Amino acid sequence: MIICPNEIATGRSNSLFAADMNTHGQELTKRLKGARVLVIGGAGSIGTATAKLLSAFPLDQLTVVDHNENALAGLVRRLRAEATLPLAKSIDTLPLDFGHALFYKFLQSAPPFDFVLNFAALKHVRTEKDVFSALALIEANIVRQADLLIQLGKTSPKAQYFSVSTDKAANPVSVMGATKRLMEHVMFQSSASECLTGAKITARFANVAYSNGSLLESFVQRLNDRVPLAAPVGIERFFVSLEEAGQLCLLASILGEDQTIYVPKLDPAENLVAMERIARDFLNVNGFEADIFTLEDETDAKTALEDLALAGRWPLVLTPADTAGEKPYEEFTGEHETTALSAFHELYAVKYASALSSEEIDASLGTFRALLDGESDAEVSLEDIKTEIANLEPRFSKAHIASEKRLDDRI
Repeated sequence: MIICPNEIATGRSNSLFAADMNTHGQELTKRLKGARVLVIGGAGSIGTATAKLLSAFPLDQLTVVDHNENALAGLVRRLRAEATLPLAKSIDTLPLDFGHALFYKFLQSAPPFDFVLNFAALKHVRTEKDVFSALALIEANIVRQADLLIQLGKTSPKAQYFSVSTDKAANPVSVMGATKRLMEHVMFQSSASECLTGAKITARFANVAYSNGSLLESFVQRLNDRVPLAAPVGIERFFVSLEEAGQLCLLASILGEDQTIYVPKLDPAENLVAMERIARDFLNVNGFEADIFTLEDETDAKTALEDLALAGRWPLVLTPADTAGEKPYEEFTGEHETTALSAFHELYAVKYASALSSEEIDASLGTFRALLDGESDAEVSLEDIKTEIANLEPRFSKAHIASEKRLDDRI
């Protein structure tokens, strides 16, 4: 059985937010008692962790929407298998695609929600590999965000709204990070945001250990499939556990202040962890020593695996950090942003600030819609997309880390 300890990534045996959850437990119960809560993209790793926590409060209704039907079934099974059954009066799951017409028909038919938590997003830096993938990032992270706010303004105008952001939105160097920064602009400053009178809140946080699609999840899969592990050289990341991610999102989304971005109190000197070290530690706790190979030796690593495994060793391919959008370190606050203490012991508050007008944000939204609708006969390039993003984030035109090398071309 493969061992997956959070400690090798987070450095913690207990949750960072355990004290905050205890301190604010009664307040959470007061806010959530009898509430109707909608969780969008709730069958993914972070959405599931948050929905599980929400189900333990006396809600009137918890509705989880996700396009992944199998994952929704797994979520319900997990909730029903808990030692303590959910306190939520009613739990519904719907296999609907966020942004699809059928999803909006559902919103129109449902009674108003008190809280809406949106986890639906494209989150991988590697997704900017071509024009269509970059446009998909824009659609999911920016345009559908605006559409949702407009629709909620018609169906749940007083709802408190939370949409998860990313640390990569701070001084973005990738298209993915930039689209999440623009998502923040749409949430807080566009005309679409004015459709909702409730508080609008987001959070940027670290990599989530063993979450779907994460490098740590790949370690588990690769050990199970008996193939070499791989990790980038010189890349350091912050980590939170799935439990911590859910707790952070619950605290911020229900008790957070309007126009605020919440970030965890993680210290670069203490909490940044090299990906290579995590790979070595993961192998160690599973009974193997890392046997190092370079990217050029990838074939040799695959061939040597079984002999190495018999000797208690496992091939680890170390790859150079030279692919598009790959930031060597992580940060939670961007240029001209400042952190302040919040009501939570382990979360800082970053008040949204921007020199942009709602008219400028709306104009860019119009341009993005035109690109997605194919209204122009001219062929769209990644440079065109980068230019449009830079209209709202001027620094991005110089900060973007471009490369012909792609993560999808590597082990």
